Amino acid sequence: MKKTIIILSLLAITTAATYLLLQNEPAKINSPDTNSASPASAQPEKLAEDSGGRNPAAPQDRKGEGQWQAPLGRPKDRITKKNFGIYITPRNSPVKPEHFNGYHTGADFEIFPEELNADIPVRAVCSGKLKLKKHAAGYGGVVVEQCVLDNQPVTIIYGHLKLSSVAARPEDDIKIGETLGILGAAYSPETDGERKHLHLGFHRGEAIDIKGYVPSSSALSQWLDPCLYACGDFNE
Repeated sequence: MKKTIIILSLLAITTAATYLLLQNEPAKINSPDTNSASPASAQPEKLAEDSGGRNPAAPQDRKGEGQWQAPLGRPKDRITKKNFGIYITPRNSPVKPEHFNGYHTGADFEIFPEELNADIPVRAVCSGKLKLKKHAAGYGGVVVEQCVLDNQPVTIIYGHLKLSSVAARPEDDIKIGETLGILGAAYSPETDGERKHLHLGFHRGEAIDIKGYVPSSSALSQWLDPCLYACGDFNE
């Protein structure tokens, strides 16, 4: 009887010890290696490295630095027809009738219905110098401002303005948020017969190029998507 009790006691002690070992072992196996990074933690570092430390999904971050702002209020609600890089033909264009063909070099900011007969001020998207103010085919009134982006010159094209409303002259200093002028009237010489809207383009370098369309996608390398910099709301 005593032997049976001793055997049972030993079995109980062995079972308890085994249970404790099993409880502690998984924690050791599953604990992460502190000297290595998991794929999930490594990915943000790679994203930051590939994008120069900026998240490409948050283009408004640049504007947040105070260097850029939108030319019109509610910008994200306005780009509904022609965004940057879209290939346009008279057949597929969201605008009818369509007079142009090629890859769109800028972003078109549309007006809201209540703005059709109102004076709509266009604000400078950056601080720089006015370089051009003239009437041009396809635009009506067009203004070009030179600014600096990542320590490199860039020219900003504002198309379809009422030229007589633009007070600044070439080589005048322009401040971000300053009113450049107002949008030209729809289907008038002020817009060269086009609808009332703003064409905003960003061209690399100091050379003035006001093309609204280019024939190939490779030619777009000389242009930047304006919405990477100037599509955030004024108060963001």
